[in-house]
Amino acid sequence: MMLILSLLFIQTLYAFNSNLNCSVSQIHIAQGVNPSSMTISWVTPDDCFSHVKYGVNDNLLENIVYGSSSSYEFYYNNKYYKSGYIHHVLLTDLEPITTYYYQCGDFIESSVSDILTFKTLPKIGDNTQITFGILGDIGQTKHSLSTLSHLMKEHDVNMILHAGDLSYADCEQPLWDSYGEMTEPLASHKPWMVCPGNHEIEFNGTDYMNLYTAFENRYRMPYIEPPLFGDVITKSDVNSKTGMPYCTPSVFQSEYNYGNSFYSFESGLAHIIYLNPYTNTNPTSLQYNWLQNNLALVDRLITPWIIIVMHCPWYSSNMNHYADSQTVLMRESMEDLFYEYKVNIVFNGHVHDYERTYPVYRNETDIHGPVYITIGNAGNLEGLDNKYYPEPKWSAFRNGTDYGYGMLTVLDEKKLLWRWYVNGGKQMFPRDKLLLCNSVSGFTKCS
Repeated sequence: MMLILSLLFIQTLYAFNSNLNCSVSQIHIAQGVNPSSMTISWVTPDDCFSHVKYGVNDNLLENIVYGSSSSYEFYYNNKYYKSGYIHHVLLTDLEPITTYYYQCGDFIESSVSDILTFKTLPKIGDNTQITFGILGDIGQTKHSLSTLSHLMKEHDVNMILHAGDLSYADCEQPLWDSYGEMTEPLASHKPWMVCPGNHEIEFNGTDYMNLYTAFENRYRMPYIEPPLFGDVITKSDVNSKTGMPYCTPSVFQSEYNYGNSFYSFESGLAHIIYLNPYTNTNPTSLQYNWLQNNLALVDRLITPWIIIVMHCPWYSSNMNHYADSQTVLMRESMEDLFYEYKVNIVFNGHVHDYERTYPVYRNETDIHGPVYITIGNAGNLEGLDNKYYPEPKWSAFRNGTDYGYGMLTVLDEKKLLWRWYVNGGKQMFPRDKLLLCNSVSGFTKCS
């Protein structure tokens, strides 16, 4: 009876406010801490209800979940922007390896999306193969569209792992909206996991306290707890023309903990960690202590593969962004943790090229060290970085002339297959590939 009265009350409210624009756009999804949960996110022009109906049959969306919405304001260089209303709805108790049909929007206002689908990943410890699409620094160019087009044709991809630098809005907030529309055809079907790059920092207002505004509001990764902001450690250079800090400084650090800054989740045989070079990384920091505890709790019998994604590359022989200060500080603090806990592979963006290392530790090839892959060439508007220092002994393959993306397949507990493709031409053969054995299980050679 109370439920009926509540619905009648809501409908009465809508009768007095029938001019709401609840049209749905910019749909994207993200897995929770495990494959049994998924967050559905979208944007509406007005403050409407956040509803998701879903089920395993497109003719019977028998489950309905309610979420919340919010908007944000943004000020930069005498420009003001107010976002639409960004909705997040968390679905739980999902079955693994199952295709779900869903609609999102405001069902009272009858303003909802088309019926869409997503497929959950294997449950934790399941040895079913998983393929991750890997990219970084995508932006909104013709090369970005090419990368998305190719990934949409890769039907084996279960999830997208993005190594930072998303929209390249660079404080021009409407570009976040066009980015959401650009990525929706893929992001509404495949869980798309993200981390902050420098192009997500976005100086908002008149002090350093309002950072990552769009990134935190628009995305909902598996939270440890809500974001916690604090002091600036390394300030941005000041733009001589405006007298303001640069919107997206390449060299920068501030306290930005939890939220979308760093987190982990698991699918099948993989434990995946996202980190942030632009927040404090020293051994007394929240991020360092969280990482140490997180790695110590990984059961390698259940999730034998540890994959790390972060924006700034520790191992890069490219001249651009070489030895940025926050990158050096992070590596000095955390490389021993990566080695001690036998991290398998690390993905980075920031540098707009492709470079893969041999397993490496402290600048020396080491079969027990991680493989580091820079893949910041998905389509950014700044162009490719093709100037290199003499090739270090740890560098296995590098390319600064092609845009592209990668495919990472967890074959089983012993073997992982990596492939890198370029956007130009037919995608029949990868330009670079690696069959990686899991040294944590005592395997150093794959057959």
